Amino acid sequence: MNAVVFDLELIKRFKKGQPSEIVEIGACKVNLETKSISDQFQVYIAPRNGYVAKSTRKFINMTKEDVKNAVPFHSGIQQFSDWLGDDYFLCSWGRDDRLHLINQCVRNRIKLDWFQNYNDIQQQIGKVLRPDTKSQLGLKSALDLAGIEPVGKAHRGIDDALNTAELLIRYLDQLTLQKNALTKKELAQFIMKNRARHHYKEQQPSSATKEAGK
Repeated sequence: MNAVVFDLELIKRFKKGQPSEIVEIGACKVNLETKSISDQFQVYIAPRNGYVAKSTRKFINMTKEDVKNAVPFHSGIQQFSDWLGDDYFLCSWGRDDRLHLINQCVRNRIKLDWFQNYNDIQQQIGKVLRPDTKSQLGLKSALDLAGIEPVGKAHRGIDDALNTAELLIRYLDQLTLQKNALTKKELAQFIMKNRARHHYKEQQPSSATKEAGK
Protein backbone atom coordinates (compact mmCIF):
# COMPACT_ATOMS: atom_id res chain seq x y z
CA MET A 1 0.00 0.00 0.00
CA ASN A 2 1.20 3.50 -0.79
CA ALA A 3 0.91 6.82 0.96
CA VAL A 4 0.24 9.53 -1.62
CA VAL A 5 1.50 12.92 -0.49
CA PHE A 6 -0.11 15.73 -2.46
CA ASP A 7 0.30 19.49 -2.50
CA LEU A 8 -1.81 22.13 -4.23
CA GLU A 9 -0.94 25.61 -5.42
CA LEU A 10 -3.68 28.19 -5.96
CA ILE A 11 -4.09 31.33 -7.99
CA LYS A 12 -3.81 34.51 -5.95
CA ARG A 13 -7.16 36.08 -5.16
CA PHE A 14 -7.64 39.80 -5.71
CA LYS A 15 -11.33 40.24 -4.88
CA LYS A 16 -13.34 39.47 -1.78
CA GLY A 17 -15.43 36.37 -2.34
CA GLN A 18 -13.38 35.25 -5.34
CA PRO A 19 -13.30 31.43 -5.26
CA SER A 20 -9.98 29.68 -4.84
CA GLU A 21 -8.78 27.90 -7.97
CA ILE A 22 -6.17 25.18 -8.06
CA VAL A 23 -3.39 25.90 -10.54
CA GLU A 24 -1.05 22.99 -9.75
CA ILE A 25 -1.30 19.49 -8.32
CA GLY A 26 1.97 17.91 -7.20
CA ALA A 27 2.12 14.46 -5.62
CA CYS A 28 4.35 11.49 -4.97
CA LYS A 29 3.84 7.90 -3.90
CA VAL A 30 5.64 6.54 -0.86
CA ASN A 31 5.99 2.76 -0.67
CA LEU A 32 5.20 2.05 2.98
CA GLU A 33 7.14 -1.22 2.99
CA THR A 34 10.39 0.07 1.53
CA LYS A 35 9.94 3.59 2.95
CA SER A 36 10.92 5.17 -0.33
CA ILE A 37 9.40 7.41 -3.00
CA SER A 38 8.32 5.18 -5.89
CA ASP A 39 6.62 7.62 -8.27
CA GLN A 40 5.63 11.26 -8.70
CA PHE A 41 2.91 13.25 -10.44
CA GLN A 42 2.59 16.88 -11.50
CA VAL A 43 0.07 18.81 -13.59
CA TYR A 44 -0.75 22.48 -14.09
CA ILE A 45 -4.42 23.44 -14.09
CA ALA A 46 -5.83 26.23 -16.25
CA PRO A 47 -8.16 28.62 -14.37
CA ARG A 48 -11.66 29.01 -15.78
CA ASN A 49 -10.76 32.30 -17.48
CA GLY A 50 -7.50 30.81 -18.77
CA TYR A 51 -5.42 33.60 -17.23
CA VAL A 52 -2.71 33.19 -14.60
CA ALA A 53 -1.48 36.51 -13.23
CA LYS A 54 2.24 37.23 -13.16
CA SER A 55 2.16 37.44 -9.35
CA THR A 56 0.84 33.88 -9.15
CA ARG A 57 3.31 32.58 -11.74
CA LYS A 58 6.21 34.15 -9.85
CA PHE A 59 5.02 32.85 -6.48
CA ILE A 60 4.74 29.22 -7.61
CA ASN A 61 7.62 29.31 -10.11
CA MET A 62 5.33 28.77 -13.10
CA THR A 63 6.61 29.67 -16.56
CA LYS A 64 4.63 30.96 -19.54
CA GLU A 65 5.24 27.58 -21.17
CA ASP A 66 3.65 25.90 -18.14
CA VAL A 67 0.58 28.11 -18.63
CA LYS A 68 0.32 26.98 -22.27
CA ASN A 69 0.50 23.33 -21.21
CA ALA A 70 -2.05 23.67 -18.39
CA VAL A 71 -5.15 21.49 -18.68
CA PRO A 72 -8.77 22.06 -17.60
CA PHE A 73 -9.56 21.16 -14.00
CA HIS A 74 -11.66 18.10 -14.85
CA SER A 75 -8.84 16.73 -17.02
CA GLY A 76 -6.21 17.32 -14.34
CA ILE A 77 -8.33 15.60 -11.69
CA GLN A 78 -8.95 12.67 -14.02
CA GLN A 79 -5.20 12.29 -14.58
CA PHE A 80 -4.56 12.51 -10.84
CA SER A 81 -7.25 10.00 -9.81
CA ASP A 82 -6.13 7.54 -12.53
CA TRP A 83 -2.54 7.81 -11.29
CA LEU A 84 -3.53 7.11 -7.67
CA GLY A 85 -4.27 3.44 -8.23
CA ASP A 86 -6.61 1.42 -6.03
CA ASP A 87 -5.28 1.22 -2.47
CA TYR A 88 -3.66 4.24 -0.84
CA PHE A 89 -3.60 6.81 1.92
CA LEU A 90 -3.97 10.45 0.86
CA CYS A 91 -1.71 12.73 2.89
CA SER A 92 -1.07 16.46 2.94
CA TRP A 93 0.72 19.03 5.07
CA GLY A 94 -2.29 20.65 6.74
CA ARG A 95 -5.99 20.29 5.97
CA ASP A 96 -6.33 23.32 3.67
CA ASP A 97 -5.42 21.34 0.55
CA ARG A 98 -8.09 18.78 1.38
CA LEU A 99 -10.73 21.50 1.66
CA HIS A 100 -9.65 23.23 -1.57
CA LEU A 101 -9.63 19.96 -3.53
CA ILE A 102 -13.05 18.81 -2.34
CA ASN A 103 -14.55 22.27 -2.74
CA GLN A 104 -13.41 22.69 -6.34
CA CYS A 105 -14.55 19.19 -7.27
CA VAL A 106 -17.98 19.98 -5.80
CA ARG A 107 -18.15 23.27 -7.75
CA ASN A 108 -17.33 21.38 -10.94
CA ARG A 109 -19.64 18.45 -10.14
CA ILE A 110 -16.79 15.95 -10.19
CA LYS A 111 -17.25 12.65 -8.34
CA LEU A 112 -15.10 12.14 -5.27
CA ASP A 113 -15.32 8.37 -4.86
CA TRP A 114 -11.52 8.24 -5.21
CA PHE A 115 -10.96 10.57 -2.24
CA GLN A 116 -10.24 8.13 0.58
CA ASN A 117 -8.08 7.49 3.64
CA TYR A 118 -7.12 11.13 4.12
CA ASN A 119 -4.53 12.02 6.78
CA ASP A 120 -3.19 15.40 7.86
CA ILE A 121 0.44 14.58 8.61
CA GLN A 122 1.30 18.15 9.58
CA GLN A 123 -0.48 17.70 12.87
CA GLN A 124 1.17 14.38 13.72
CA ILE A 125 4.70 15.29 12.66
CA GLY A 126 4.38 18.67 14.36
CA LYS A 127 3.72 16.92 17.66
CA VAL A 128 6.84 14.80 17.19
CA LEU A 129 9.09 17.74 16.35
CA ARG A 130 7.58 20.21 18.82
CA PRO A 131 5.65 18.30 21.48
CA ASP A 132 5.54 21.37 23.73
CA THR A 133 3.47 23.56 21.40
CA LYS A 134 0.01 23.40 19.83
CA SER A 135 0.78 25.88 17.05
CA GLN A 136 0.94 24.59 13.47
CA LEU A 137 4.41 23.96 12.13
CA GLY A 138 5.23 25.25 8.66
CA LEU A 139 6.83 22.91 6.14
CA LYS A 140 10.10 24.85 6.02
CA SER A 141 10.38 24.89 9.82
CA ALA A 142 9.64 21.16 9.99
CA LEU A 143 12.36 20.39 7.45
CA ASP A 144 14.83 22.53 9.40
CA LEU A 145 14.01 20.82 12.68
CA ALA A 146 14.28 17.40 11.05
CA GLY A 147 17.61 18.27 9.45
CA ILE A 148 16.28 17.52 5.96
CA GLU A 149 17.72 19.53 3.08
CA PRO A 150 14.76 20.64 0.94
CA VAL A 151 14.73 19.97 -2.78
CA GLY A 152 13.49 22.32 -5.48
CA LYS A 153 11.71 25.56 -4.71
CA ALA A 154 9.18 26.42 -2.02
CA HIS A 155 5.59 26.95 -3.17
CA ARG A 156 5.98 24.65 -6.15
CA GLY A 157 3.51 21.81 -5.79
CA ILE A 158 5.70 18.88 -6.82
CA ASP A 159 8.68 20.11 -4.78
CA ASP A 160 6.58 20.68 -1.66
CA ALA A 161 5.07 17.21 -2.10
CA LEU A 162 8.53 15.62 -2.35
CA ASN A 163 9.78 17.46 0.73
CA THR A 164 6.67 16.51 2.68
CA ALA A 165 7.17 12.90 1.62
CA GLU A 166 10.69 12.96 3.08
CA LEU A 167 9.20 14.01 6.42
CA LEU A 168 6.64 11.23 6.16
CA ILE A 169 9.38 8.68 5.52
CA ARG A 170 11.54 10.00 8.38
CA TYR A 171 8.75 9.79 10.96
CA LEU A 172 6.62 7.01 9.49
CA ASP A 173 7.13 4.72 12.49
CA GLN A 174 5.71 7.41 14.77
CA LEU A 175 2.63 8.13 12.66
CA THR A 176 -0.77 6.50 12.54
CA LEU A 177 -2.35 6.56 9.09
CA GLN A 178 -6.09 6.04 9.32
CA LYS A 179 -8.51 4.61 6.80
CA ASN A 180 -11.62 6.71 6.25
CA ALA A 181 -14.00 7.96 3.58
CA LEU A 182 -15.67 11.21 2.66
CA THR A 183 -19.16 10.86 4.15
CA LYS A 184 -22.39 11.82 2.39
CA LYS A 185 -23.13 14.22 5.24
CA GLU A 186 -19.81 16.05 4.82
CA LEU A 187 -20.18 16.16 1.04
CA ALA A 188 -23.68 17.62 1.46
CA GLN A 189 -22.24 20.36 3.67
CA PHE A 190 -19.78 21.32 0.92
CA ILE A 191 -22.61 21.41 -1.60
CA MET A 192 -24.77 23.62 0.63
CA LYS A 193 -21.90 26.04 1.28
CA ASN A 194 -21.23 26.40 -2.42
CA ARG A 195 -24.91 26.99 -3.16
CA ALA A 196 -25.05 29.65 -0.45
CA ARG A 197 -21.94 31.33 -1.84
CA HIS A 198 -23.34 31.25 -5.38
CA HIS A 199 -26.66 32.69 -4.19
CA TYR A 200 -24.89 35.49 -2.31
CA LYS A 201 -22.85 36.35 -5.41
CA GLU A 202 -26.01 36.52 -7.55
CA GLN A 203 -27.59 38.94 -5.08
CA GLN A 204 -24.69 41.39 -5.30
CA PRO A 205 -25.11 44.32 -7.73
CA SER A 206 -22.92 44.18 -10.83
CA SER A 207 -20.36 46.87 -11.62
CA ALA A 208 -22.72 48.28 -14.26
CA THR A 209 -25.57 48.48 -11.74
CA LYS A 210 -23.34 50.27 -9.25
CA GLU A 211 -22.29 52.78 -11.87
CA ALA A 212 -25.92 53.43 -12.86
CA GLY A 213 -26.80 54.12 -9.26
CA LYS A 214 -24.21 56.85 -8.87
